[in-house]
Amino acid sequence: GPTRDLDLARMRRERHGRLQQAMREQGIDALLLLTSGNVMYATGARQVMADNGRTYQLRNIALVLADAPAPHLFTPLPEGAPPDLPDDHLHPALWPETDEGVEDMARRLRDVLGGTDVRSLAVDDLTAPMYFGLGSLLAPAELVEAGQLMTSARVRKTPDELQCMRRSWEINEAATYAAEQILRPGVRLTELSGAFFRRLFALGATSNFLDPVFQAMPERIADGPWSTNGDVPFNLVTTDHIVSDGEVIWTDTVMGYEGYASDVGRTWVVGRPSKQVRGLYERWQEITNAVIAEIRPGVTGAVLTRTATELNGGKKPWLDHFFLAHGLGLEGGEPQQIGSDRGQEFDEQFVLEPGMAIVVEPVTWQDGHAGWRCEELVFVTDDGYELVSRYPNEPFS
Repeated sequence: GPTRDLDLARMRRERHGRLQQAMREQGIDALLLLTSGNVMYATGARQVMADNGRTYQLRNIALVLADAPAPHLFTPLPEGAPPDLPDDHLHPALWPETDEGVEDMARRLRDVLGGTDVRSLAVDDLTAPMYFGLGSLLAPAELVEAGQLMTSARVRKTPDELQCMRRSWEINEAATYAAEQILRPGVRLTELSGAFFRRLFALGATSNFLDPVFQAMPERIADGPWSTNGDVPFNLVTTDHIVSDGEVIWTDTVMGYEGYASDVGRTWVVGRPSKQVRGLYERWQEITNAVIAEIRPGVTGAVLTRTATELNGGKKPWLDHFFLAHGLGLEGGEPQQIGSDRGQEFDEQFVLEPGMAIVVEPVTWQDGHAGWRCEELVFVTDDGYELVSRYPNEPFS
């Protein structure tokens, strides 16, 4: 597909411009962001690698003003700020998890705002102390929900964002291939994780969102762990299970390049696939090809789910607790979930637009013979689609 040289500073400027345009259109004067993906989108600040549980205390927080030339970043880890962020827009951390911290937050936000007339402040998340106290502390400004604004700004990627996603996907596929190369009877599944990580960071990955999943699938659903919905129990934590001949392995790996996620999932067969497994693959490929062929601007999610279901004899070819397809960007799975429990109405209202990134992940299953599942990344272009995935289905080549 069309590419251009990656320019991270340009990408940050264009994202900031999109946010300000959306703010003006919706009458929002200021935007206060706490969730990691939104803060990264607004500021370009990376979350310095740390244990997940610490992020609630060691937060990056962004403040975007509708008419300011750059965003403001409040952070305990200033080394994660991008080099082009002005010094006077980089501030010490805010501590929104306590009442005292929220009182301090309100004072410091007022200091940054100065004489700016803020009637509407959109917030994407509220801690309990913020929920109970921030509104009165910042009155007469009205606190409103920022979720829809952020989703609409983030769903269509800039060319630089798409280039980050191409690189992320290429690195993930190469690391996944490195793990597949050591797959054989007698290997522990955790050894695949080691091979994956070694190759992943050697190739320039900047983060990892999900512990890599390498899961030996049961031949029958009843043979696997209990699940609340009675469907295939996936995805589960990788164990030290020793691989044996004939097993079917499902993978799920989510990593990041400059914050942009790739979500690679493959199916591997240890040894030669049975006739039934080969048939499951062929049906999966037919469904996947047909769904991807429908992707273009103006098509709804309902068209994709209907296409997949018709080719699977009227039965949904995806896991009940997952979806047929989902958006991708700064997180492994963005809010656009096609075929999810959000229902048919959501699928009918979700319309594909140029610049969207969609991961297609059908599943075919035959109890007694396991199943087939892979994930393919597709960009929606002005007149169709670009298939980013390049991973070979090695047993069938």
